[in-house]
Amino acid sequence: MMEDVAATRHSDSFFARLRRLLTDPARLRKAIYGRLRPMPYRLGISSIWPGTFVGYLPDRYSDSYAAYVQSGGTFRHDSVRGFFKGNQVNNRGDLARFYFLNMVCDQILKEGLRGDVAELGVYKGNTAFLLAELARKMGATAYLLDTFAGFSEDDLRGVDANLPVQFSDTSLAAVQSLVGTENVRFIQGYFPDSASQMPADLSLCLVHLDCDLYAPFQAALRYFYPRMVPGGFLILHDYANACWSGAEKAVDEFLADKPERVIPIPDKSGTAVLRKI
Repeated sequence: MMEDVAATRHSDSFFARLRRLLTDPARLRKAIYGRLRPMPYRLGISSIWPGTFVGYLPDRYSDSYAAYVQSGGTFRHDSVRGFFKGNQVNNRGDLARFYFLNMVCDQILKEGLRGDVAELGVYKGNTAFLLAELARKMGATAYLLDTFAGFSEDDLRGVDANLPVQFSDTSLAAVQSLVGTENVRFIQGYFPDSASQMPADLSLCLVHLDCDLYAPFQAALRYFYPRMVPGGFLILHDYANACWSGAEKAVDEFLADKPERVIPIPDKSGTAVLRKI
């Protein structure tokens, strides 16, 4: 008899919990998420196939997102669409880079760093999309520099001599359509010649270099580094990517007599970052 009573109470308790879940969408989502989130790891899955890995989203953008927003965070989940657009093959699997860039933007806003932002090597505008959003939040300007026609053959020399012309499948109009024009200046042309179109009193809190090759990386570091504010972020895409050895060579040579050192980021193409002292 006592066992029947206990079973009835347990059944009532179960149905009461189920009713609470079904009548509270937020509680239901949390319950489902809490059970599904650790599933691959409980199964021992670390990758789906060679070249991939299974990883959590950063807590601030997932299970702590409500607290993050309440504290003033501005990240929007739908911004990933801009990161993917027109470049799904590379970027859909590179969410580590996406979230890293967003966390850098968060840190700049948190610290109240002043200055504009710049990117050399815009390609289709997927990261420029994020930098332009940051510039608008700060009331600053995003300077986006590219040929918008792929590599210049003048840069395919030395360590990069055997590389083909790449990244020509873009255009200034297509990038403008994705990124928008508010708080943005598009600088089209061969760098460093195109630097003549930049303001003389430039001051930068974030610079993103994604120019792949030794010659433009070398020129970019010489130009942008002295124009960065203390604490500013210098992001160096492809630094640890053996496919683009010119990038690593240019960075290592430039930093040899500088106080900063690179911090590697485990995204697809081996980004590195430093903060200006």
